[in-house]
Amino acid sequence: MLSDRNDIMLKWCGLLCAAGSVLVLLSVYMFIAGESLPLWRELGLSLLFGGEWQPLDNPPRFGLLIMLVSTLWSALGAMVIAAPLGICCGIFLAEYAPGWLSAVIRTVLYILTGIPSVVYGFLGASVIVPWYERVFGVPSGESLFCASLVLAVMVVPYIVSGTYAAFRSIPAAYREAGYVLGVSQLYITAKVLAPLAGRHMVSAVTLAFGRAAGETMAVLMLAGNTLILPLSWFSKGEPLSALIALEIGTATVGSPQYQALFAAGVVLLFFVSSINFSMYYFNNRGRN
Repeated sequence: MLSDRNDIMLKWCGLLCAAGSVLVLLSVYMFIAGESLPLWRELGLSLLFGGEWQPLDNPPRFGLLIMLVSTLWSALGAMVIAAPLGICCGIFLAEYAPGWLSAVIRTVLYILTGIPSVVYGFLGASVIVPWYERVFGVPSGESLFCASLVLAVMVVPYIVSGTYAAFRSIPAAYREAGYVLGVSQLYITAKVLAPLAGRHMVSAVTLAFGRAAGETMAVLMLAGNTLILPLSWFSKGEPLSALIALEIGTATVGSPQYQALFAAGVVLLFFVSSINFSMYYFNNRGRN
């Protein structure tokens, strides 16, 4: 009787926590969307594709195209670096590394996830930016490339942990069957285990991409923060998160600039949420 009562209490507590989480998420969406709604009504989709951001002009001009492109450059660039490195490291820890070495490396990676992003940005500004200036011979090293390097370091632990968990969840029978057939461990990993873990590895990379797209302090300190459309990975730019962090403190509440910054928040929130929802959808589809 007591056990049944505890189960019922835990069930209702879980339902309340889940409902509370949904309500908080919906409240965030509604608040940000409500603050930006007047500007969306006035400008519509031209807000997304406009190439000028001049909030102090008369009349002010708002366009988020530069920030969207900058966000994609920095986040996708980080994935180009972090995805191969994280997947290979996760496979090594799961299939090849001794147990003690795997435990040590995973512990270090978990510690990396707890370091504040401002520390990563500070190290990037102190180490990577001067290196970039020396190698490429430019007077100012802040660029989307430097931001991507730091973002890659920040998101690699997520990819490693996801890949490691995916490979360790595969039953040992698949490995034993391969060894019985006399094939090499490399063949088993590439031809048997990797296809089975592929869905989870894609989920880990997708989650890391959303994390990189929403990062603020590192890109704020390293991207260059110039309102010029970035045509390459090595250009300066201003991602959406950096724009919001730079200007929200000086925007008058209720002004068009204030509404435009909340509109940028809506775009960023929708972008990151769509990544997470698509990951959830494809995971369920693959499981079915």
